[in-house]
Amino acid sequence: VRCKLLCGADGAHSWVRRHFRMGRPRELMVGFQVEVTGYKGEEGRLDMYTGSAISPGFFAWAIPSGDTTRIGMWSKPELMSGDSCEQLLDRLRAEPFWGDRFSACEEVGRFCGPIPCGLVRKPMRGRVALFGDAAGLCKPTTGGGIGPGFKQVELLVPKLLECLENDDFSESNVTEVIGMMESMRKDQNRARALRDAFLTEVCDDELDEVFEVWSRPEVTELIDQIGDIEHPIPLGMRMLKDVPEFRAIAKRAAKAVLWG
Repeated sequence: VRCKLLCGADGAHSWVRRHFRMGRPRELMVGFQVEVTGYKGEEGRLDMYTGSAISPGFFAWAIPSGDTTRIGMWSKPELMSGDSCEQLLDRLRAEPFWGDRFSACEEVGRFCGPIPCGLVRKPMRGRVALFGDAAGLCKPTTGGGIGPGFKQVELLVPKLLECLENDDFSESNVTEVIGMMESMRKDQNRARALRDAFLTEVCDDELDEVFEVWSRPEVTELIDQIGDIEHPIPLGMRMLKDVPEFRAIAKRAAKAVLWG
């Protein structure tokens, strides 16, 4: 294959990334989701479930999608104590406390895959550039990769077109392209620090305390005012600052949140 620029948008296990030794994503999660009919949830409302028995260090979800509901979980393999994603999801659906919600579910589809998070060390090398999952751009808070992928394309395309038009992929230009992605790297690091502080690095008892605080009217109001699932950092920083119970958490997260 001969080309002026090779764009590796070939997913979490990118051959391009491995062949050209461009580094590895900082962390790799795994996600599993089934699509079902018959879930007994409130219309238009997302249900989230946490706990080491069903999604260690992360969370599970039930998201309405037209006539069906998407039920899934994600975690890191090293946190799952040898359990499979399917076993953890089965445990969620069998939990007596909320098991009735799943009692009439009939599965119509299932999906499973890796979730690479953490921009690789060299997202561009010479005439080779990585995009999306191949570059490790999934969000550490939700696992979503489509939004960051589009953002990366919008960010880099003008400069890459300039390099192509001038046939100039010099070290200085490549370094400039990599530098353009540093803000995305820092945003990932900050979001990961908040996720770890509030979720991944806390035990179930601490998690109960976190949710007890989150359920207070004044905190719920703060979440309603500032919360944005696509941009969690402003809310996280405000909660670390304004909610006294989260000050211990602030000590763990402060450095990464401030400096990325």
